[in-house]
Amino acid sequence: MQRRQKLKQEYSFKSDAEDDFKSYISETRGLIDSELAKLVLRLSELNIHSQIEYAVLSKGKRLRPLLVVLSAESVGGNRGDIIPLALAFEFMHTATLIHDDIIDGDEFRRGIPALHKKWSVNDAILTGDALIALAVDLASSYGETVLKTVAKSALELCDGEHRDITFSLKKATEESYFKKIREKSASLFAAATFCGALAGGGTHKEVHSLSTFGENFGIAYQLRDDLLDLTLGENVVSKDLKSGRVTLPLIHSYTNSGSNEKKHIEGMFQAAMKRNWTIDSDTAEKIMRILRHTGSFDYCEKKINEHLHQAVSSISVLRNTEYKTYLIEMTKALTKGS
Repeated sequence: MQRRQKLKQEYSFKSDAEDDFKSYISETRGLIDSELAKLVLRLSELNIHSQIEYAVLSKGKRLRPLLVVLSAESVGGNRGDIIPLALAFEFMHTATLIHDDIIDGDEFRRGIPALHKKWSVNDAILTGDALIALAVDLASSYGETVLKTVAKSALELCDGEHRDITFSLKKATEESYFKKIREKSASLFAAATFCGALAGGGTHKEVHSLSTFGENFGIAYQLRDDLLDLTLGENVVSKDLKSGRVTLPLIHSYTNSGSNEKKHIEGMFQAAMKRNWTIDSDTAEKIMRILRHTGSFDYCEKKINEHLHQAVSSISVLRNTEYKTYLIEMTKALTKGS
């Protein structure tokens, strides 16, 4: 805490901002992990305590709770007052991961067996539901607006996930793709920054600017995730390709291909569908060559940078504090793909 107080007193846009940012993130993530462990321990009387502990305390980036805390502090809020709200967003996020793993049939999450594989699908569904209930309970302490925002983002997450599983290449457009990821991914980021700023005592302008930051950051984050999945390296078949998930690089490539190329892409997807979405490395490499040929990876990078630029522009109304710098550093980290 002394380090952060010193930063406030001596704040300036320094060349070592990146080092200060890393230190802040490490410290805040450590606090979040500690508070999560304490809260999970208090749930020991629940019959599904082991499942909750397994899901919540597994390794994670804690991005959404970090953004809650950082948004609150950027408008003058106290982190001690905001931690329960930050935990609510981690619970909500973890619940979506548990349910997504069931829907996608994924056997592993963060290098360990997915909850539905370690226990059962029933256990996983109930654990996810319990985490949503806990998130709502934690958020309710911050007033009606925060509670309604959390509930609204949960509904958008469900609708976005449904859009994702019903998305098809022939019907997909760039507009429909961005609507999907705004709901499925960006909505929780936007809610985290909005609620953090509101609970931290931000003005209407500050709260709105941070909500806009969160949405654009969330869109860029999902775009980066989609891009990284396709560029894992040689002999590694993309998870999205294997599951038939349609992302922006594929939409861009398909839209900008001639009729023969479109038929070729459709043929590969239809063949994979008949094999229960089994795409071999040879087919995956053919798709990758098409994506490179149409400049789809570069196009995706362009869109990432556009949304990160919008994110940074949106917080120009915030006071120049170290926390504003850390928000900007978060966008820089995403630009680098880290």
